[in-house]
Amino acid sequence: MQHRIIVIICILIFAVSATYAFYYRIGPAVDAGVYDQTAVNIIEGHGFRFNRSAPIAEDEIITFQGPLYQYFLAGVYLIFGHNYEAVWLIQALLRAFTALFLYLIAVKIFNEAGMRVGWITAAVFGLHPDLIEIGAMLMTETFFIFLSVLAVYMFAILYKNPSYLNSLFLGLSFGLAVLGRSSLGIFLLPFGFYFISRKEYAKFVLFLAMLVLIMTPWTIRNYRVYGNFIPTMANFGYNFWVGNHEGGDGEGGNTPELAAAQKKYGYIGANYYAMEQFKKFVVTHPFEYTRLTISRTIKYFSFMRPMGFWFYQQGWGQLIFVASSVLGSLILFWTSFAGIFIWFKKWRENGLLSYFFCFILLSALSLVPILYETRYRLPVYPFLALFSGFALSRFYSEPKEYSRHFVAAGITILFIAVISVSMDYGKILYKFRQIFEN
Repeated sequence: MQHRIIVIICILIFAVSATYAFYYRIGPAVDAGVYDQTAVNIIEGHGFRFNRSAPIAEDEIITFQGPLYQYFLAGVYLIFGHNYEAVWLIQALLRAFTALFLYLIAVKIFNEAGMRVGWITAAVFGLHPDLIEIGAMLMTETFFIFLSVLAVYMFAILYKNPSYLNSLFLGLSFGLAVLGRSSLGIFLLPFGFYFISRKEYAKFVLFLAMLVLIMTPWTIRNYRVYGNFIPTMANFGYNFWVGNHEGGDGEGGNTPELAAAQKKYGYIGANYYAMEQFKKFVVTHPFEYTRLTISRTIKYFSFMRPMGFWFYQQGWGQLIFVASSVLGSLILFWTSFAGIFIWFKKWRENGLLSYFFCFILLSALSLVPILYETRYRLPVYPFLALFSGFALSRFYSEPKEYSRHFVAAGITILFIAVISVSMDYGKILYKFRQIFEN
């Protein structure tokens, strides 16, 4: 019966995700349109490119996230034809498997109590409205989150059974995740710390060798095409500059200055130019950069930063989704903060869970110094959900003992939300005015 519960939860996650995707049938637009066209070009023999009319070295595709998601789409199209239904179903399946891996991680961490923690974790993660919505689009997040959770699951296995084979599997899964989105590369810090702190130097070398082996073919391809060392994609400088410039709000969106730099220097040259502009901004406006970073940190942990302001919804339907997004984020942040407060008192007692707290901090650190958009924080949701499962499981067992942690967490996230709303009060009113006008 205990094993059936997680199966039922995963089936429910798959069904809800697939139903949402097939109900709204969201066509690819903006970034999703680029991923879709790139996948089509791959299977038609034109290589990894978006704009066929431009020389491959001058194609803007190198500035987008990837490259693994584009090849994932190409594989789906090659097998099932160029239809989005297959992608929606597979992404719904990936969401269910992500929840399953989170359950298995909880069992590794919490032993006897792990099943109940895992059920709650899987449900909190899998039924979050933001993740259901993004899974219905041709966006990288669902695929990347699956790969990142797979990588940390392999780390949990290695932690419990530090073998050479598990070190190889961690390097393999981690390399694939980095090719899914380069920001996960920051997890090399805790992984490296694990090996070095245990003096597992041979296994560390094996892990790094597999990681390099996975990354090398794409790096070589980029060097041959662009003549530059590009391990993943050339968008690092862009992200820093669009989030940090005079008059900016710390969020994404291309600027006229960036477009002009791309025209003048090309996409690769503009990436390096953008990084120089960011450095110049930090040196000449250090207090402004500090203000933007603090602002992004507050937004990152605010439940009042909903998804749902997308092109495919209007009017009351959009308002209902925005409300559900806020509610889902409220539950996630409230319960996960409670879990962090509970863990913090006795953090030395569970070394593996401490690594997952590090994953939360590093996920935030990979974003808040650079730029902010709500969907960019989705990769931290599975790690927050794990602490949610931990807190709710403890509260279920001893509500009087742990209720104070929920009170403290509620006060904390409410304080963050109030500051977040006060910073963007005008923008929030503008967005809601648009909903009612439509």
